[in-house]
Amino acid sequence: MFEPLSETHGRKLREECLSEPETVERTVSTGDNEETVVSETVEREAVPLIAVISEMLDWYEGYRDRALRMGRGSEARGDHESFLVDMDNSLTPAYQSKQYARLNGLKRQLVGGEYPNGEPVEGLFAEPVTVLFSLTSSSLRPDGTHRPMVDHDREIRDAWSGSSGSVKRTLRYVLEDALGLEPGDYAWWWQSEPHPGPQKAATGYSHSHPVVVFDGAAVPDGAAATDPETYRPVVAKHVAECDGAGWEAHGLDDAVSVREADEIEDFASYVAEYLSVAPDDDLLERSDEYLMWAASQWATTTQKYSRSKWATAAVKADACQQEYMDPEAEQTAEHGECVVRAAPNTSHRFECAECGSPHGIDQSEESLARHRLEPSVGAQTARTATAAADGGEAVGDGGDGDGGRTEYEEWRAVVEAHDGALSARWRSARSAGRFSSPVRERGEAGEVETEGFDRPPEWEPEAVVQTGSGEETEIGSPGGTSYAEVVVRGEQSAVNRSVLPYLPEPSVLEGPEPWEGTDLFTESDVRLGRVPPPEIVAREVRERYTGPDGVESEPCPECGERMKAHRRSAGGTTECARCACDDDVRDVPEVRVPSEVTPKEWPSDWYERRAERESESAAPDAEPELSQRDRERVEELVRREGVESVPAVLGRLGIDPAHREAVAAVVAECR
Repeated sequence: MFEPLSETHGRKLREECLSEPETVERTVSTGDNEETVVSETVEREAVPLIAVISEMLDWYEGYRDRALRMGRGSEARGDHESFLVDMDNSLTPAYQSKQYARLNGLKRQLVGGEYPNGEPVEGLFAEPVTVLFSLTSSSLRPDGTHRPMVDHDREIRDAWSGSSGSVKRTLRYVLEDALGLEPGDYAWWWQSEPHPGPQKAATGYSHSHPVVVFDGAAVPDGAAATDPETYRPVVAKHVAECDGAGWEAHGLDDAVSVREADEIEDFASYVAEYLSVAPDDDLLERSDEYLMWAASQWATTTQKYSRSKWATAAVKADACQQEYMDPEAEQTAEHGECVVRAAPNTSHRFECAECGSPHGIDQSEESLARHRLEPSVGAQTARTATAAADGGEAVGDGGDGDGGRTEYEEWRAVVEAHDGALSARWRSARSAGRFSSPVRERGEAGEVETEGFDRPPEWEPEAVVQTGSGEETEIGSPGGTSYAEVVVRGEQSAVNRSVLPYLPEPSVLEGPEPWEGTDLFTESDVRLGRVPPPEIVAREVRERYTGPDGVESEPCPECGERMKAHRRSAGGTTECARCACDDDVRDVPEVRVPSEVTPKEWPSDWYERRAERESESAAPDAEPELSQRDRERVEELVRREGVESVPAVLGRLGIDPAHREAVAAVVAECR
């Protein structure tokens, strides 16, 4: 509970989950006789888990009786209207109920069952098979201490989907290549959940449960479909990709469970049991281990589940069909009754005009004659080009008719035809107009022409309101979450950001060909910016190896490492901490811990730029040009962090003060 949430440099967390940053100030030269002081963060730690739990619970309680007011129009024009939307989050019972409903919808559409109104539904899969994986990682370090919860969780997530060699991709290979399934013959649902407790080493730590449902009838070798050995490559990939995972916790008996439909009485309950979906429990009623785990997820605003495309399609299709069956809803067509072509660059060809889901819709051309492909008016996913009912010429591609456009699209077409696409020139405008008259001879009378458009207002969030008193009390404006990053001391030093094993003398990196006569780096390292320029090395040498008396320590004659890295041996002599050579004639000063090593950045083309400056030194009056890379860095700093002081920009990015005027011009452009 008192371990920091993360110890990984650069890990992004909610700002309230980080301690106050430790900063140092340094003076930067910005020109002739001009200097500025810049402040840099050298360390910022994540707070302990117990503090994050407290912050999360305060945040959660803040959602009580709160709603988001959506509005459109203008009170000045008299067309303003608004409504309230309950503010929900992924930890509330309402969200858990939605998850449970989605699981039930997935089950109905793939396995079969009944809708809430009692109507039966036949599942898409003739012989459904469910495979449940349990993938975890050790919660302990080799020394027996607990690992930071967020870092542990990220290892499992990154193993699942973080690279081309992910567990998710291996699962796809097993299902499609080994079992011979098509993409529409299976669906998966991945979710992270906490280990149960209490008082176990892994209590509250994450593990994942990918759940796969597929049609066993589509597998040529039915025996392989239900054999846990078939899925060993999936488990092996997790063990290989996740640093803390080991085979001792991933035997097939523990990591893979295969069930056929007749072995699962209630699919949703079976899956929910493993996924910690509790639609009836408030967060404050959940177990201690769930609160610990939830706090780690909250700190990173992590999505707790993910679904395959076809799982999402099945859930959407289930909701679509229930909308059609609901007498209070206005949907007149059931799911799949009205089919439209999918948008370009999608993996399916046809989808439901009502919900946009391809679930249960035959994707072959032969199915066209069985559907009316023109979308219903107002369908949210209507396309302007749809196939004709007989499979012939596409409506909207030269055929007769309006192309199945919605009322808004019809209005837009009329407006753009009238005003010469004036609305297309200013798409964010509510309305616009122009006045003009044709060119005429002197003295000739002419008529003034007017053109314009007026778009309907769009719904936008207006305010967060409190509704507990029965009245709407505005308590704030809609806003996003503030994030910051963990900063590990020394992680951004010149040594850690380069190929250098230690800091050499700055002079080693000077000269026209600094790679000559050293084995610390190569010519390629210099030209690609893998080593810092000499001025950066000199700065870090001063920060690391200067004693309280201001005297800079000297390098070891054997290995080149600075004397600050030396230690006194038991016999009173000085021994090099790197090469263990003896040097009893040097006096090692008392030196500070390198707590003032500031973050180091340098352009990757510093060597080429220095060579260019030296070649241009014969023409001192010529104004140096700012490289494209530096221009982009300046633009990013101004736009993302709002830094507009030219000296501050020069200091933060380490740009030569000779480029002061060029940098000032870029800053001015970004304002």
